[in-house]
Amino acid sequence: MKRGLIGVFLALIATSAIADAHLPRPVAQKAGQMGITVTGPLEVVFDWSEDRCERYNIPDLPARAFRDDAGQVNLLISHTTTYRMTGADFDALAVDCRPVMTSRYDSDPANFAQNEWLAAVYAVDGGQVFGLVHNEHQGNTLVSAACPSADYFKCWYNTITAAQSVDGGAEFAPVQPTHRVAGIEKPYVPDAGVFGAFSPSNIIARDGYYYAFFKLQTYPLGFQHVCLMRTDDLGDPTAWRFWDRLGFDGVFVDPYRSDDARALSASVCPAVAIDQIAEMYEGVSWNTALQKYVLIGTSSDPANDPNIFGFYAAFSDDLVTWTRRMPVIEARLPWRTDDPNVPVYLYPTLIDHDSPSRNFETTGATAYLYFTRLNNGQAGLDRDLVRFPVAFLAAD
Repeated sequence: MKRGLIGVFLALIATSAIADAHLPRPVAQKAGQMGITVTGPLEVVFDWSEDRCERYNIPDLPARAFRDDAGQVNLLISHTTTYRMTGADFDALAVDCRPVMTSRYDSDPANFAQNEWLAAVYAVDGGQVFGLVHNEHQGNTLVSAACPSADYFKCWYNTITAAQSVDGGAEFAPVQPTHRVAGIEKPYVPDAGVFGAFSPSNIIARDGYYYAFFKLQTYPLGFQHVCLMRTDDLGDPTAWRFWDRLGFDGVFVDPYRSDDARALSASVCPAVAIDQIAEMYEGVSWNTALQKYVLIGTSSDPANDPNIFGFYAAFSDDLVTWTRRMPVIEARLPWRTDDPNVPVYLYPTLIDHDSPSRNFETTGATAYLYFTRLNNGQAGLDRDLVRFPVAFLAAD
């Protein structure tokens, strides 16, 4: 009997040790260097098992927040149907089960309106909230001619489009007559692989312009890099211009509505600081304590030994030139395991609950690092939105 109890006890210890091994771990910051350090325990913001409105109500992109005209906090839980959490502050948020945006599931890739995630928002006075949308054309969900392999990843064509709310963020609709913001110069090609423009960061204002990062995957070789775009008119999807290494003069050309080969070729945005930030794009803020822009994203760095996989940060004076990324959180990423029984982590972003910006585009001496915990691997729906409190460290 005693032997059995000891065995159970040891098994519980072993199970706990295995579970602890899968937890995200703060990375010690180097003394004297600018960085971000975790200052408290992990907190759950949205628990899918208890808080969901329906099965597919999952945090499937970085969390975005804004204050509406009444001062209420709105926190997006974005998927093909996007919901929001609302409350007087971040510690009083509750899920609103009225969708703020629902996908149109248009099967024509030329309409850029199939599976739509509300990915970024920017609120202004008068109840207007502008949005950027991550639009996935998923050919595998259509007739076989649209995707002979029936493989999701082989028939994924992505664009960024524009949406707008006129009622304070309660409901978003596509901007008309055209809503395409960014993409690549090629139309959809069945079984060509994943390609297009993906997952815009939050929007940040600077000197009369609005900026956002996003990831680009080019056709046909599948090269990935991060682009930067800006606009002076959030209401006009065609006004966005990408950084082309000389300035913000790059024009996104729609391959379905233009046959100008030269213009199409010139419409592919180049990489921003690829050696420094690799493919980090998820969240950007102006940090008032450091007087620097802070970029947070998912990455690794083979130049380091050991090479840590997880969430990284980089710093900048101008959004174009960045310090080399440094690890903040070591976390198990979906492509690092195929075990559905261990949690993996994605979608980091920084939100300062006390930011004076109604769009939380600034951070101060402290903030929260929000991210998604995928409890049953990448294919599972049990996903929670969690956060760590963090502090920013200035260089000596």
